[in-house]
Amino acid sequence: MARPDEHLGYPYRAGGEARTRARPESVWRVVSSIGGENRYLTLNALWTVREAVDALLGGEGLVRRRPAGGVLRPGDRIDSWTVLVADAPHRLALLFGMKAPGRGVLEFVIRREGEGTVVSATAYWKPDGLPGVLYWRAMEPAHLFLFRMLTREICRRAEQLEAELASPARRAEQPAAGSSTGLSLAARRLR
Repeated sequence: MARPDEHLGYPYRAGGEARTRARPESVWRVVSSIGGENRYLTLNALWTVREAVDALLGGEGLVRRRPAGGVLRPGDRIDSWTVLVADAPHRLALLFGMKAPGRGVLEFVIRREGEGTVVSATAYWKPDGLPGVLYWRAMEPAHLFLFRMLTREICRRAEQLEAELASPARRAEQPAAGSSTGLSLAARRLR
């Protein structure tokens, strides 16, 4: 497995970021819920196409999995990704596990800024020769668009989660710790 920060030296990167009034802990709950049956929060059709291509090449692209218990740790598998860093509520780095001419990492960084929180999603890429460079060049426009949309959706869901958990009716309905009865599907998935 790669070293936790090795990807910071990769020559190619593309990403997006968004700002929210939600707390970092709420943003983390959304970020750390990706994969498995939750999918990737936005533009899932694009993710599915890439997963199908991987499956056609003999990879695990169509495998849906998440670790039991919801707490992420280095070495855990989320679909075809391997968790490199899980530093709640600040950073999640995932090693790309699909077949491709190079090595990639998707990293989410959550930071407090003023009265709000900023979340970024960045893909890092280390190509294997010219095929890896061409692969990156073909994927880069999609990454730029996808990560802008993804970070906005993460922020939207974090704000929705906080609104649901702060609602007086929800607080009255909120069960004891560990139970999810009384919360919306979105909030239950993020618990």
